[in-house]
Amino acid sequence: MKQRLAFFDNAKFILMILVVFTHLLEPFIEDWQGYHNLYYFIFIFHMPAFILIAGYFSKGLQKGNLNKVIKKTLLPYLIFQLIYSSYYALIGLEDSFSWNLLLPNWSLWFLVSLFCWQCSLTLFKKMSPLIAITVSILLALLVGYLPFIDRNLAMQRTFVFLPFFLIGHYFSWEKLVAIRQSHRYSFALVGFGSIFAFISQFETFNKYLVFGSKPYADFLSDPQLGAFIRLLVLVLGFVGILSFLLIIPRQKTFYSDLGRNTLTVYLLQGFVVKGLRALNIAEFNLGFIGFISLLIFSVALTFVLASPKWQEFYTNFQEKFRKKIRQQL
Repeated sequence: MKQRLAFFDNAKFILMILVVFTHLLEPFIEDWQGYHNLYYFIFIFHMPAFILIAGYFSKGLQKGNLNKVIKKTLLPYLIFQLIYSSYYALIGLEDSFSWNLLLPNWSLWFLVSLFCWQCSLTLFKKMSPLIAITVSILLALLVGYLPFIDRNLAMQRTFVFLPFFLIGHYFSWEKLVAIRQSHRYSFALVGFGSIFAFISQFETFNKYLVFGSKPYADFLSDPQLGAFIRLLVLVLGFVGILSFLLIIPRQKTFYSDLGRNTLTVYLLQGFVVKGLRALNIAEFNLGFIGFISLLIFSVALTFVLASPKWQEFYTNFQEKFRKKIRQQL
């Protein structure tokens, strides 16, 4: 049990480093094909892996826990949607303040989708795991043909990443352990190599294939092929997740405890990332030294924001904000 929990904490922390790193790298991906390929290689699996782990620990809506689910998802969404809207206007990323609850700011879509995924378990638990996952995949493929399901309330993404959440919910720790006992590094190498090779063949790889935020007609020249392309990306995403989980250490490490605070990092890292973008860092020539510095900075920022001090700050801030809302009501 302890090994299992340490394993998932280790995975979440490393994934969080990758999230921060890709967000910092994004302004430079058009400068060199290598940055482009690395960015999309990581994007293929890092958020799907987070979603799978979220599904693994999710119990859905049970008697008496609706308030708890709302507290962990919708309430932080409302708070940070307001804060980021104000921040974007303050640093000049937006011309004026606009608090649009229907269109999640940047990475906040995950909170809305997580709430929806939790609710969906009420329905999917009535099905067998195989049928539930099959239905979710069909929904992920078909929703791309529906133009009215888009970025509003992150509904397109909610459907697109739903299969990873359900696979995580039915995830078997024992089967993963069995796979890890033989040739795990070989499988991971082949898996990661296949993904990187696929991306390298498509110099114009479209970001919305991995973001999953828009209908096919919005970003594909031939929308009819959308379902086939999305299915391929979903398969590659799962291969990437499995390859990643095979190389994560099972034992407790010096960063295991920090892996419990990744949501705090996820919500706060945007202030740094967006602040740097407001300074037009894309105008700088990154180069090798800059690339290494960016990677080191990503690791350092993740360590700092996942520290107990920042976790305490986030918890206290959210509690104070919640009390103010109660007073207003």
